[in-house]
Amino acid sequence: MKRHKILLLNPPGQHRYIRDYYCSHISKANYIWHPYDLFVQSGILGEQHDLVAFDANIDNTTPERTAQYLSTLDFDTVLMLSGAVSWKSDLGFAKKYLQDKTLIVSGDITIANGRDLMDRYPFIDATLQDFTQPGVHQFLEQLDENGGGPLKGNTPIQGITYRNSDGEFVDGPVYPAYGHFTHPAPKYELFPWKKYRVPHARKVPFASMLTDFGCPYHCNFCITGTFGYRMRDLDNVEMELNYLKTLGIEDIWFKDVVFGVNKRHYYGLLELLKKPEHKFRWATLSRVDVVTDDILVKMAEAGCHTIQFGVESSDPDILESIEKGISPERVKEVFNLCRKLGIRTLAHFIIGLPGETMETAKRTIDFALDIDPDFASFNVASPRVGTPLRDEAIEKGYISDELTELDNSITFPTMDLGTLSKEDVWRLRSEAVRRFYLRPSYLYRRLTGVRSFRELTNSIFEGTNLVVNSLNPKPDPAEMVEV
Repeated sequence: MKRHKILLLNPPGQHRYIRDYYCSHISKANYIWHPYDLFVQSGILGEQHDLVAFDANIDNTTPERTAQYLSTLDFDTVLMLSGAVSWKSDLGFAKKYLQDKTLIVSGDITIANGRDLMDRYPFIDATLQDFTQPGVHQFLEQLDENGGGPLKGNTPIQGITYRNSDGEFVDGPVYPAYGHFTHPAPKYELFPWKKYRVPHARKVPFASMLTDFGCPYHCNFCITGTFGYRMRDLDNVEMELNYLKTLGIEDIWFKDVVFGVNKRHYYGLLELLKKPEHKFRWATLSRVDVVTDDILVKMAEAGCHTIQFGVESSDPDILESIEKGISPERVKEVFNLCRKLGIRTLAHFIIGLPGETMETAKRTIDFALDIDPDFASFNVASPRVGTPLRDEAIEKGYISDELTELDNSITFPTMDLGTLSKEDVWRLRSEAVRRFYLRPSYLYRRLTGVRSFRELTNSIFEGTNLVVNSLNPKPDPAEMVEV
């Protein structure tokens, strides 16, 4: 097999887009983190191919300037991110500038709607359904064996959907229910890795890292529960920790969706993180019904500084309807314990879920002030393609089944609930941001809690953007046009 010259591309767009790990949205506060699918694939593909990378989101590079820069590079294959939030402009860019390349696309829109996209855009050669697997390499290997043309027959490729020479789609096996995975360390040097930032990072540059993939839970607004659930071998994790140390990185964002859910795996990881040579400060995500008092203590001892929790709503009926499986009482207990242990919390809320009323939404906002996390993310309900929430929204007439461009962060709501108008949902979301972030007590706590001048400037910059975006929503994504 020949060594391909592969471009890893996070494409340009109208806004600063987050597209990785099969979840896309517009950046609320102008932050931008690693395009993680591409980082993982850089390690996997870099063993057999020559790679270049370009992230047009970092400097808000325009499509024209992006195309101009790409014209100076030598590549024959593109692995490009896309997402439900931006797929029209992403694939419009690819249609205009990348049609002569082998094009593989990764993103939430390809998980839920990959075949339709490949029908609409015949220049897409394949979609990547699992970025932790070597499917792209295997696909290129088979292309070479076939002389570079469309593949004959129906040989499945792990984590890849492609169109064969007869025009038929071939879906590779994806997402075993349980199991393990490994992958080489990402090639940070290909990316502007010192420029990425998130509000909860204590230090920059920081790293992103997975020690599991998927989620064993099935919240009805999220597609991650359809991925199965696999754990990364801890010796493979330790290899990457050692690599991050050579880069001088001290802060990690573990992107595991439910940290702590497999006790054997996570207790082993925490022992690794307690080793002097692996001394990092880190953040992660979990659920209030998963973290026990014991594991929270161990997480604090191992360097955890921030945990993100999906709180979503304070209304028990809404929580039950979205199959969240948590209670407001447990939320309070966990947030209080985190505060005692010195672990910061980031609470995610959703305004405008089915059943939401003015009263339930205002109680959720009051609940956010009551539990008083260090950060709060207020999102509008988004009926993502591939989720039960979307099926419900179509069935009940909240949205048209033609709506596929979606964002849950700073774009105007898309669902007409009957109990609340779109305008009501946006006003409530904006009220939540203002009431939470413009409290004098909160501002004082944030300013006195910063550890460096860099963290202070980031807090001011991102906070200003967050409040401004809460007042000025972006247009409905359905209004986007192809470039």
